[in-house]
Amino acid sequence: MKRILLFLLTFVSVAAIAQTQFGYVSYIELVRSLPEYNLVKSHLDELQVKYEAEIERSDREFNQKYADFIEEQSQFPDNIRIKRHKELQELMEKTIAFKDDVQRIMREARGEMMKPLYEKVNEAVMTVCTAGGYHYILNTDECAYIAINPQFGEDVTEQVKKELGID
Repeated sequence: MKRILLFLLTFVSVAAIAQTQFGYVSYIELVRSLPEYNLVKSHLDELQVKYEAEIERSDREFNQKYADFIEEQSQFPDNIRIKRHKELQELMEKTIAFKDDVQRIMREARGEMMKPLYEKVNEAVMTVCTAGGYHYILNTDECAYIAINPQFGEDVTEQVKKELGID
């Protein structure tokens, strides 16, 4: 009796696994294939260029002041040398803080500008998932999987592109 029950349980489990259908997509490919992606990318690139120019200006200013300090420090009395050294330290700290701010600002801007694209792709993936009867759809971009057996899963990237109106 136990053997029959174990056999039936195994058979039902195998049948359930065989019926589980999943899809997989390259999420990055989908986002990058959207027509509005190039516009968002160009805005982000422009913003990055502006910040990089300001960082370069700030670095030049610091380097010039540092070179002047090194060249002239022997001519200053101790209190002036200490004051200028402190000013250089403060300028360096401000420069580092500005660079950190730029990284944060760019991360936030990228997230904010890309959010509508991600939402659009998410909606299309969900539509394909439900319409295609998939139990789930995997994102293949991060290689979080070891292998995908194409006998049980299906690449639905083209179906999602079609849902997005992309050829």
